[in-house]
Amino acid sequence: MIGSREVNAPRILIGGYLGIIAVGTILLLLPISTRNGITLIDAVFTSSSALCVTGLIVKSTALDFTLFGKSVILVLIQIGGLGYMTLSTTFFFFIGRKISLRDRLLFKESINLLTFENLRRFAWRVFRITIVVELLGTAFLYSSFAQRFDPPTALGHAFFHSISAFCNAGFSTFSENMAFFSGSISAPLVVAVLFIFGGVGFIVVSDLYATVIKRTKKKLALHTTIVLRTTLALVIIGTALILIIEHNRSLLNVPLHQKVIHAFFQAVTPRTAGFNTMTVALFSPVTVVLLMIFMYIGASPGGTGGGIKTTTFALLLGWAKELMLGRYGKDIIAMRKRIPIEQAYRAFLLLILSGFTIITAFFLIMLFDNHTPLKVIFEVFSAFGTVGLSMGSTVNSSCSFVHDLSPFGKLIIIAVMIAGRVGTLTVGSAILKPHPLEYTYPQEPIVVG
Repeated sequence: MIGSREVNAPRILIGGYLGIIAVGTILLLLPISTRNGITLIDAVFTSSSALCVTGLIVKSTALDFTLFGKSVILVLIQIGGLGYMTLSTTFFFFIGRKISLRDRLLFKESINLLTFENLRRFAWRVFRITIVVELLGTAFLYSSFAQRFDPPTALGHAFFHSISAFCNAGFSTFSENMAFFSGSISAPLVVAVLFIFGGVGFIVVSDLYATVIKRTKKKLALHTTIVLRTTLALVIIGTALILIIEHNRSLLNVPLHQKVIHAFFQAVTPRTAGFNTMTVALFSPVTVVLLMIFMYIGASPGGTGGGIKTTTFALLLGWAKELMLGRYGKDIIAMRKRIPIEQAYRAFLLLILSGFTIITAFFLIMLFDNHTPLKVIFEVFSAFGTVGLSMGSTVNSSCSFVHDLSPFGKLIIIAVMIAGRVGTLTVGSAILKPHPLEYTYPQEPIVVG
């Protein structure tokens, strides 16, 4: 309670996102934002996709938007990647102003922190890390882009892609996305490093900094260890599977070293980045399903990506193991530590809510739009994971498949993107108000399995 009013942090957080989307929509509707104009629904979609750092596009970022329009998109990406509460908390820290309890609740909710300890300093650290990494990314990308463009143009492309990559947005100022550099090694690798770094989460980066660089801690937190191990496992498994499956298919006429680069890039980009060095439509159905699984898992908590998160995936696997061993109602054992069983319940609830969100969105779109089911479900997974990968529009090759959907279908994808960005648990908490039961019912078992 603050005063006499109860604070519903999830509702305020979602309201803030909707407000920023509205402002972005108005700016994109201005004549100076586009070359040939834009409809209201497409402006709303572009604003939502940028703020939710998704990367699905209904207008070509490279061809349809002016410098002003691209700047609006870039600002929305930066706000969405960091989180608007992170930016406001950083501003309060910079001017020396204390943040209210309500703002602390919102910031904690937005970045999935476990405690209220040192929130202002954490926000300031996140801001500094972001600026440094994005500037370094710009410098490295400029060295690659300068070989193909004049210095001002190369700098603009490098700056845009550095922010878009670190924020896991997937927006590109090239109509072919990173396929424009499909024959290169340095540019795809720099982009991949940026979105992996942004995807592991600021909590992990902060812990690594304190443990490895400043040495104020003796060992990494359990959260950091789980994130790093799960991320590494997914990268290795994904790269190997794509290389094996696509070796004699989409990668048939590609040199071996480029096959490895493509396989690695396409294994890590579904984990919410959305960039692509190859057209997704060229992949076999097995690889497409694999990409959907990776998009569903997503990045890590407190980062710039979406999905159910790596820790949720790892925790569910650990809980399944405990249940199969007959350890019902017990804490999860991981690396000689106990994870509270309540967090396993939370992970399972997230699995149910996210699955329900994806299935409902797919059903509604198929109900009103007559399109190929595989393309629709892939787009829904991409929207939920805030990824941006797409099997492509059949009408405009520079746009995502969502370009072909009706306004209703686009609104459904917008809703899924927002749910994927703020989290289905946050959406559920915003809709439902908990009412604790003061009584119990008789117990009776049912048959399961």
